[in-house]
Amino acid sequence: MKTIIMDGFKFTLVNGKKYHYNSTLRKYLHQYVWEKENGAIPEGYEIHHIDRNTTNNNIENLQLVTKEEHHEIHKILSWDEDRREWARKNLELNARPKASEWHGSEEGLEWHKKQYNRCKEKLHKKETFKCECCGKKFEGTANGVNRFCSNKCKSKFRRDSGIDDEYRICKVCGKKFKTNKYSKAKTCSRSCANKLRKLKDSPNLQE
Repeated sequence: MKTIIMDGFKFTLVNGKKYHYNSTLRKYLHQYVWEKENGAIPEGYEIHHIDRNTTNNNIENLQLVTKEEHHEIHKILSWDEDRREWARKNLELNARPKASEWHGSEEGLEWHKKQYNRCKEKLHKKETFKCECCGKKFEGTANGVNRFCSNKCKSKFRRDSGIDDEYRICKVCGKKFKTNKYSKAKTCSRSCANKLRKLKDSPNLQE
């Protein structure tokens, strides 16, 4: 898919690459998805597509790794199959157990603490934003996704934009009508809804 719209932002497939990019946010889609779930990407880290499919930007397929780890992963992926198989076994039997042990050690925990202290000002930096729905100014963390002052405004913006709209066929009159895809509406109007309710309450239909 050449263009993907998420939260009102349009991400377009970059020519010659397999990544979707938004020039306003200056972010790739996989970065946006990860940050939306976890907050700003720490300095020195990148987002890796686990299944190597760069168009699969589901959060389950995105992994935070250091730039060095990311480079190493793609270096291994460029090898032939025999060499990759050796690298996978070595990773499972040696590298990952040692890495897990180190990250849980006093030295590893101290390293994580230092990394957090080094980046926490950037991670929790507050800025003033203007709500794209109501125009109200509000304060929030500068994580690149602060567009609305509340979930209420965010929902209203989506409703007004029509991004979640779809067409259905009225169960009573057969007329085509537009509604939000999350709505449970089965009829085109209140009048048809009342008729459908009466039909359901009819004794002839309860046998």
